[in-house]
Amino acid sequence: MSTSLQLEPKITRKSGKLKSAVSSATNSAAENEKECRKFRLFVRDRRSNLRFLVDSGADVSIIPATSQNKKKAEYLLYAANGTEISTYGIKMLNLDLGLRRDLQFPFIIADVTKGILGADFLHKYNLLVDINKKKLIDGITNLFVLGDITAISNDNVISTLNKSIKISNLLLKYPEISRPNLVPKEIKHDVKHFIETNGQPIHAKARQLDPKRLAIAKEEFTFMLNNEIIRPSNSQWSSPVHLASKKDGSYRPCGDYRQLNAQTIPDRYPIPRLEDFHQILKETKIFSKIDLFKAYFQIPISEQHKCKTAIITPFGLYEFNVMSFGLKNALATFQQFIHEVLRG
Repeated sequence: MSTSLQLEPKITRKSGKLKSAVSSATNSAAENEKECRKFRLFVRDRRSNLRFLVDSGADVSIIPATSQNKKKAEYLLYAANGTEISTYGIKMLNLDLGLRRDLQFPFIIADVTKGILGADFLHKYNLLVDINKKKLIDGITNLFVLGDITAISNDNVISTLNKSIKISNLLLKYPEISRPNLVPKEIKHDVKHFIETNGQPIHAKARQLDPKRLAIAKEEFTFMLNNEIIRPSNSQWSSPVHLASKKDGSYRPCGDYRQLNAQTIPDRYPIPRLEDFHQILKETKIFSKIDLFKAYFQIPISEQHKCKTAIITPFGLYEFNVMSFGLKNALATFQQFIHEVLRG
């Protein structure tokens, strides 16, 4: 019995030392991990000379706002601590990171100090980050570009969701709800756009564009082609390309469909009148708003009618897979889409 009593305090002391050692090692590992998280890979775009933080923890890819694009959009981003980050629209960039292929992507213009290549960009182009070797690796070609590692003092995680709100856990289960739909995704409705016409196929010659507009058109068409918004065409139909000016000074490429529209049979689907809303909204206190990004691109064109959307350009003939701006009856089709969505 005495031997047992003599051994007990020794075991306790050893156990205490062991716990202390394990606790110290755990704390040290946690501190090291915390320190490692402060270091990030940065790469530079050779075209714009913009320096980008590569961050797979950021939901979206962003670029800093300048004095030229300070018109606020309603869409907000959030820092890790819940702080709101203002945004100012979307800008298409064609990056050259030294991987021997162009990386064209729509970036959100935001109130930040540095550009960020987020999870959406990295996933789109299958890019991998190797912090230890300071590499950004192309998962398709295995080519890589060397970056530089920089310690950052603040948490640069950018989220599309304010995680401080009560329903954040529910929204995290459906991330596509809060993330901007920058390119068409899987179609989950049955609405299609049809182009019923009278007469023979119309055709036009390619319009000449000045060097600036030609470069813009090529860039936009490359993006649409890569994202299956358009496809190469051998159609008998052709409408000239038109670059429509947008409020932010950029251009939206579409077709000059005046000849096609003249032959298109009208769709008589009813369009709501603004005056009718007075009665509907009377004494209403709570309002909800749906703002769809590139809404027309979420509506496919009937396969047999895609050839009629063909646009002729100085660099090729292309037809739309999804509804384009400028088409007659597009508004009626969009109203059908809205009614289907609201009916569930």
